[in-house]
Amino acid sequence: MNVLILTNGDYGDYAFCHSLKTYDYILCADNGMKHAKVLGICPDEILGDFDSCSQEDLEFFRQKDVRVTQAPCEKDETDTELALDTAIAMGATYIDLWGGIGSRLDHSLANIHLLYKALMQGVQVTVYSHQHQLQLMQDDIWLHGRPGDLVSLIPFTPTVKGITTMHLAYALNKGEFQIGKPYGVSNYMTNEWAHIQIEEGVLLVMQVAE
Repeated sequence: MNVLILTNGDYGDYAFCHSLKTYDYILCADNGMKHAKVLGICPDEILGDFDSCSQEDLEFFRQKDVRVTQAPCEKDETDTELALDTAIAMGATYIDLWGGIGSRLDHSLANIHLLYKALMQGVQVTVYSHQHQLQLMQDDIWLHGRPGDLVSLIPFTPTVKGITTMHLAYALNKGEFQIGKPYGVSNYMTNEWAHIQIEEGVLLVMQVAE
């Protein structure tokens, strides 16, 4: 089951949104509805405490009979986490999360940590924002982009072992990363496709299109 979550964050000129896939369910986390409205997307559900959204936008979607789920302002989860939990409970296996990365570093880091929560439940989440695409991995992934796209590999667990890459300029063969030593930053693609494989640990993979 493929699910799209629109959350607030840096969408830039919305270029990354124009290749809209087919999704089984579309969720907006609070002010993610602002971006859905700009893009002409009618979500299946909007949820959050609605402390950062426009009431005009909320009413716009209510008039379209979109399901609205309101949470209390004082809660233990962020709005994005509520959306993620909802998607996983519905049986999502793949989730694309738009936004989530922006000027609020605390929110950006929190959303990256949500990827780990999903990964531990067997759900792959990919975050897309203006210029960035990121995900956590435990085994192997293929990246699609352009030669020259920056790719940073950052350990998410204390140690990541058995790192092997293909079509990245600075190749690794059974390499190892230690947390606190970010020397996997600013590699770059030499082909339209790149492959990354690891044997142990969790790796944060961030692709940046300049």
